[in-house]
Amino acid sequence: MSESDSKFHILFKIWCFILGLALLATGIFYIVGGGKLVSLGGSWYFLISGLFITISAISIFRKKALGVWIFAAVFVGTVIWSLIDAGWEFWPLFSRLMFPAGLFAALLFTLPSIRRYQFQTSLASSAYAVGGLVVVGMLIALYQMFQPHPTVASSGEKLPLVPVDPSKKQVNWENYGNDAGGSRFVALDQINRDNVHKLKEAWRFRTGDFTTGSGNGAEDQMTPLQVGNKVFLCTPHNNIFAIDADSGKQIWKAEVNSKADAWERCRGVAYFDSTKPLLQPTLAGATPVNTVASNTACPRRVYTNTPDGRLIAVNADNGQRCADFGVNGTVDLLEGLGGGTKAPRFEVTSAPTIAGTTIVVGSRIADNVAADMPGGVIRGYDVITGKLRWAFDPRNPDPNYVLKPGETYKRSSANSWAAMSYDPQMNTVFLPMGSSSVDIWGGNRNPLDHKYNTSVLALDATTGKEKWVYQTV
Repeated sequence: MSESDSKFHILFKIWCFILGLALLATGIFYIVGGGKLVSLGGSWYFLISGLFITISAISIFRKKALGVWIFAAVFVGTVIWSLIDAGWEFWPLFSRLMFPAGLFAALLFTLPSIRRYQFQTSLASSAYAVGGLVVVGMLIALYQMFQPHPTVASSGEKLPLVPVDPSKKQVNWENYGNDAGGSRFVALDQINRDNVHKLKEAWRFRTGDFTTGSGNGAEDQMTPLQVGNKVFLCTPHNNIFAIDADSGKQIWKAEVNSKADAWERCRGVAYFDSTKPLLQPTLAGATPVNTVASNTACPRRVYTNTPDGRLIAVNADNGQRCADFGVNGTVDLLEGLGGGTKAPRFEVTSAPTIAGTTIVVGSRIADNVAADMPGGVIRGYDVITGKLRWAFDPRNPDPNYVLKPGETYKRSSANSWAAMSYDPQMNTVFLPMGSSSVDIWGGNRNPLDHKYNTSVLALDATTGKEKWVYQTV
């Protein structure tokens, strides 16, 4: 045997061992998970295919071509089962076929070497051709991941267009999701499915703000607010603009210039008008909404929270900082968090939520970075003074514990980074909760993590007390 043949045999044996391990791990995973699925009354596919994949793995360890043929039968069976189980829908087929296709391609490209090792005809042309087709199919599937795939096909007759009651027509878009509950529904009928294609651009406004970070999450994701004839928007550096809704002309600009090494974005702002009548909850037993002063120099306010940990209030009439809010218009959101808060480890990227007269603020804690991270405490502040009204610390046995000087909130707790919603009739704020650090690794989770991770949490907007929590995973 030549030196080159000897090296080939060594590399070939190593590759068969690696490929066999991948098949064995897949087979065991399918057997264990499939067995659990069968016990719950689910499909037998994973259990059966796992058994055959395990047999295939043993054959590959032994460098036998039989392992390829067994897996080929499994793959054909998987294609048939997938079509029966999911039809021709892209995403269900993608999730069922992509991984097995990768293993099948690897086995096909290995088949000629196995057959040569066994002193058999290599079948290289056929194996490489079929393997190439599988790879091409995978590349097409990867491309299709980034193409739109409608989940619900339209069927039946169109429903009639229903005119909006003139007394209920939409006037403003004052919250991130339109109303406090985040319905995103606009009660207007001037634009409908029959004439939407006729819309034309009326004006264009350029903020002049460009992201300066590494590109990791640096982008414009803003949803503007509209109150009267003003449109309020923010830039990736949290600079706030008020523009004329009819002309698109700038009315004022409030410079904030937040700084973050990554994840530069401002998803939206919040608005509060202290001159409007205060809505009190109508549900029996609900906690009243705290009253606030209306004789402030900033009767109408726009709020932004920044990736670098600030909550800022500006006058909606002229863009000047509201001096009576926090310290000269700014509240420090890093207070009480301890170390390691530099963005992107701790950031606030979603719009603050106005819940009665309380501004509720969550945070984004970077995923899968470290076991020791800032906590995901949720806090409620007075809309006028910026004073902390309450905090909800998901890892503290007393989640509403008031910190003493020098103390910090519990580290690495579940956080709420996304948009929240508020029900004024119940005076309840609803929060979508994320995971505690380190997210996909659960070795350091405690009972409170298991309670609040990946849940929907309902809090009293006035007190921050828990009303209920429903875990979704």
